[in-house]
Amino acid sequence: MEFSLQDELSASSDLNDYVFPSIDFEVMEPALVNATLNGIVDTITGDCSTIQEAEVFDTFRSMLKYAEHLQGPTLNKLLDSICSGFSAEIESTSKDNDPTDHTAYRSHKQALEMYAFLLQWFVSTAEKLAQSQHAAEDVALTAAGKRARLHRLTTRELGARLTWYSCRTEQKKVTKAAAKKRRDDFSWIESIPEALGVMSKALRLRTERIWQTTAERDTLVSNCFLKPVNLIAENETYVKVGEIKTGLFKVLCVAAKSHGQALSVQMTIMQNLQYHEHLSETMAELVHLLMKEFDYSQLGEDVLREIANRHFNGADSKGPRSFSKFLIRLAEISPRLILKQIALLQSHLDSESYPMRNAILEVIGLLVKELSITEGLDMEPEVQKRQLEAFYDLLFERLLDLNSYVRSKVATILIKTCDLPTKQPKIRTRLTELTIRSLEDKSSQVRKNCIALLTKLILTHPYGRMHGGELEMSEWRARYEALEKELKVLDLPGVEEAAALAEARKLMADSDDEQENENEEHQQAGEEGEEASGDDDGESSDSDGPPKPRKEKLAKEVVRARPRKSDGIDPAAADQTEILQRVDEDTLTRLRLTKRYYSDAITFIEQLDRAMDTVADLLASTVKSEVLEAMEFFKTASQYKVETAEKGVKRMLHLIWSKDDATTTSEEDGKELKGIRSRLIECYSQLYFEARPDMTPKEHVNRVTQNVIEFTRDATLAELTSLEQLLGVMMSKGVVEDDVIAKLWQVYSTDKSIPKFQRRGAIIVLGMFAAPRPEIISEHVETLLRIGLGAHGKLDLVLAKYTCIALSRVAGSVKKVKGSLDDVSIRLPMDSPVFARLAGIIQHPSSDKEWFSMAEQALNTIYSLGDQPDALCSLILREMTTHVFGPKAAVPSRETTPAGDAVAAQDESVLDGREDNEAAPASRSSTPAPDAGVPMNGNAFHLSQLIFVAGHCAIKQLVHIELVERDLKRRKADEDKKGAAKSAGQDELDQVAGSVEDEIGDVIASTKEKELLYGPRSLLAVFGPMAATIVSQPKVYRNSMLKTAATLALSKFMCVSAQFCEEHLMMLLKVFETSREPAVRSNIVIALGDIAVCFSTIMDENSDRLYAGLNDKDLTVKKNTLMVLTHLILNGMIKVKGQLGEMAKCLEDEDKRISDLAHLFFTELSAKEKAIYNNLPDIISHLSASATEEVFCKSMRFIFTFVDKKREAETIVEKLCQRFQMATDARQWRDIAFCLSLLPFNSEVAVKKLVEGLPFYQDKLHEETVYKRFGEILTKATNNKATKNEQDLQEFANALEEHRAKGSEDQEVARKVQKSKRKAAATKTKARPRRKAATETPPSSPER
Repeated sequence: MEFSLQDELSASSDLNDYVFPSIDFEVMEPALVNATLNGIVDTITGDCSTIQEAEVFDTFRSMLKYAEHLQGPTLNKLLDSICSGFSAEIESTSKDNDPTDHTAYRSHKQALEMYAFLLQWFVSTAEKLAQSQHAAEDVALTAAGKRARLHRLTTRELGARLTWYSCRTEQKKVTKAAAKKRRDDFSWIESIPEALGVMSKALRLRTERIWQTTAERDTLVSNCFLKPVNLIAENETYVKVGEIKTGLFKVLCVAAKSHGQALSVQMTIMQNLQYHEHLSETMAELVHLLMKEFDYSQLGEDVLREIANRHFNGADSKGPRSFSKFLIRLAEISPRLILKQIALLQSHLDSESYPMRNAILEVIGLLVKELSITEGLDMEPEVQKRQLEAFYDLLFERLLDLNSYVRSKVATILIKTCDLPTKQPKIRTRLTELTIRSLEDKSSQVRKNCIALLTKLILTHPYGRMHGGELEMSEWRARYEALEKELKVLDLPGVEEAAALAEARKLMADSDDEQENENEEHQQAGEEGEEASGDDDGESSDSDGPPKPRKEKLAKEVVRARPRKSDGIDPAAADQTEILQRVDEDTLTRLRLTKRYYSDAITFIEQLDRAMDTVADLLASTVKSEVLEAMEFFKTASQYKVETAEKGVKRMLHLIWSKDDATTTSEEDGKELKGIRSRLIECYSQLYFEARPDMTPKEHVNRVTQNVIEFTRDATLAELTSLEQLLGVMMSKGVVEDDVIAKLWQVYSTDKSIPKFQRRGAIIVLGMFAAPRPEIISEHVETLLRIGLGAHGKLDLVLAKYTCIALSRVAGSVKKVKGSLDDVSIRLPMDSPVFARLAGIIQHPSSDKEWFSMAEQALNTIYSLGDQPDALCSLILREMTTHVFGPKAAVPSRETTPAGDAVAAQDESVLDGREDNEAAPASRSSTPAPDAGVPMNGNAFHLSQLIFVAGHCAIKQLVHIELVERDLKRRKADEDKKGAAKSAGQDELDQVAGSVEDEIGDVIASTKEKELLYGPRSLLAVFGPMAATIVSQPKVYRNSMLKTAATLALSKFMCVSAQFCEEHLMMLLKVFETSREPAVRSNIVIALGDIAVCFSTIMDENSDRLYAGLNDKDLTVKKNTLMVLTHLILNGMIKVKGQLGEMAKCLEDEDKRISDLAHLFFTELSAKEKAIYNNLPDIISHLSASATEEVFCKSMRFIFTFVDKKREAETIVEKLCQRFQMATDARQWRDIAFCLSLLPFNSEVAVKKLVEGLPFYQDKLHEETVYKRFGEILTKATNNKATKNEQDLQEFANALEEHRAKGSEDQEVARKVQKSKRKAAATKTKARPRRKAATETPPSSPER
């Protein structure tokens, strides 16, 4: 039979036009089909060369043509017959392989071509059948789902159970039918390995001996082997099967290596990378296999060169992503192949496509790894070093890439390089510097990765070889200075600095290499945070395990280099020549290297110190992953004892208020992210509470106790508040052991002389622990009375203050639910010794300013614990009044003044304002005791104490009355519950009693308003006018402490009664405006906020005067004003009447705290409906008139970020265009134009209104900045495709240019006119004196 492979391939490409003597198996019975196939199989089994007979070959072709009508078993048998016949023919061909006679070898050509033709046809047909089979299954499942949903709808009234059963039954039917169909179908995926195995076997033949021309051989190999293989590889499911993938690789590799198909395989690889992303890594493995198993690297190099010359469009995403995966995978498994072509591939670092830039960077990172850890590369060490530096330079350059994804990728790659045994500390220093710079990147992902990179740099730092891994600056500086002194004594020029530096680098590298195995273990431990205990103990993690020989040798040499008495060297007395004779050159060099080593370590620590503030700011980020990384950084830095890390650890405290406590998954790498609160508790537990393996239980308790006391040292009020919340949560979770609490009590109650902060810290922390567990305090009340309110407390008022706070925990700290009448607080009888001690500590003579805060907490404790606190406070007030104004209120002598009490030694007349600061002690002691009826001058500080206590009693009494009201209502509610069981006949009585609750409220309100400050028997009624008198006469009462206390008391009195408030509000506002004391102004602004909450109608009329504090010179007053206004406005306590411009000025305040508060205010305000939009005109007007242009632009840029609704933006465009008409100043034009340029212009209406407003601003376009802003608007509108017709925008641009040119001409003409007028006026002025001189010249003058 005549057979032409090329002709048959061409003809069979379209089966409809493929004509041959075929058998119609479409209509033939399955049994007859099987019988025919069995006959053919028997024929081929007997002699595989019978395939050349027309009947046999035509039968095979007919079956393949009608394959879709054959049953699955028949197809399986058909494939087996083709493969077995082909395999037998291959073996027969191999047997006839005679190097001297090729005739017999070539006689198998036609049979081989026929089998190859049939096999490739079968592969193509089987793939089509498999695809149609999958498509049919998908359609069946979809249809079943639709029927199930329809059935569910029609049977909904039968109930959910019947519906579920029906749907499940329907789905089971479909599943069973599909399973039966699959059993009967042909399983192609299981047969693929057999077909690939035959192809691979066929390619082992010496094809060049059978097919003498290249064209014939290419026709066979390319069409009958490579084409089917590519068809199989296109299916992602097949490639995942290892056996199939191996078969594919064998066919492709043998074809490329032995049959001249390298170019074809190369094209196949490129096409697969272009169109089939799932083959990216597979093609990389193919190239690696060719190089490794078949020793054929040329193909891989050609592919890489072709990729290097390829251009990738920035808009294309699929192609670059596929090629990126290929390059990365190839760099992982064959880095040396990539290294040869990296010079060409680097061109993609400038590619428009950022995935390609990312890929090249990741490839460079893998090459850095290869160069760092692999020895014996085919290059000189110096060349290898330069190559490594060049790669790092490329990575560092990309930290400034325009795309944030690329910058983020670089940081990720550099994190991986930190684990490498670097031999060049210079690179590490530069890396640290660039990482710190990138912490201010605008992308949160970049910042997050850079923080992680800094953490990794700490964990892998190379400065733990000699003195452990700690990075405590003071210790390193001490070592450096000691070594520097030692070198000064030697003072030998010795080794040059450059050589010493090189040797130092080499020394560090050698140390890295020799300790690589142990170092890897410790680095892993560092990543898990397990080395924290070792670092905190001052021991390096490297010190665990057996000692290192190199380390011991180095340490011995350094120690030997230092002059010791045992060596007989005395640097202070011996001759320098004698010293130098004893010190050899190697030792001196070693000392110089050690000095350089110390210097590098100090440089690294200084770099970390510079990064601390930036990372601390990132703790306030709104991005969760960034905050978590910042917390990890500070935890790690603290474990390594970086001194400046404590600041960040303290700032972490405030994260306890974060509402984010849920575990999420990172979008970038899929890692699990814990909640911020949970992670914070973990960090503090690891740093301060977890036990170390090298400590005894007693040492552990002492360490934890010391840590918690240190928390409170020099802590601000905000830090203490956050610490209280954190320790309360940790206490409730069982993190704190009972032994720690016992140790804290021991520190607090010890009779030994210990630093004040330790005793204070102990009671502060105990009070915090008592928040969730009040029994911690209630079981040690006697200790508190003996220590904190006894002798120790009287000497240390701060200790007394925190003791009072701790005592108040006895009442319980359950938060009151708004509107709830429940009260679970504990009250003590007034005869308890607690109250006697509290009263005594308040009345104890003292002139320390800390007395005021102590007295405040003592009064708070009295009112929180006492069942009748008003009685005790009345007694305290009476006794203090007697002490101030009674007969014993005479000027105390120097002897009666407490030691060290400077304020009490300065008596002052509180009636006439005269100060007697310079009176001699002798005159005071000799003053006779006055009679009871004679008015005497009192002590101003004592009067301040009295006024302060009276004011605080007033506000606490107000709260107490409200608690009484709630208690009465609770009792009434309890009675109502009991009354619900009564008979229905008593309902009328219950209805009458229902009005009792209203009567309670009225009585309490009347008491607060009329009785507290105006009642005939009210003790406080005396002090209200007294405070008002002192405040209203600052020239008479000049003592600053007295004025501050009186102002504070007056403010508290005003919160009690609306009548009293209304009478004194104007006076308080006047004092707020005129007072020179920042403390007074600060207290007043806080009080005004409280008054606005209590009596909003009274304050609302004068709320505009509250904004004056935003312009105060004192930062505290300014900050308090901003905080008060923020609270009042956001909670709707006062109405905004166009004063938000003053708030907006704070956005760019020099003080960062004020600026941050202002940003927070506007962010929260934007959550209110149209709050920003309604006040925007006033903000623009105020800022334009009062702020600089730079401040205006920065502030408005931030505020306009909240204008994100289309309708609002469209309306603002119209209003701003109309503003041009009223604006007369060029500055105002520029401000309005800038605001317009901030709008999005993403709708046709906005552009239309801008065009319609042209008459309002056409005469302002000559101003260069204004015209520039409109150009920006045009660009934005064009990019957003705001209009359907781009011609409209072009016409608008032409109109702008026309008016700008016209305006410029008009301005030029106006300038010329003005210049002419000025010139004419100057000429006229100059001519007048000349005429006057001419008339006065006499006739006889020589000039005539």
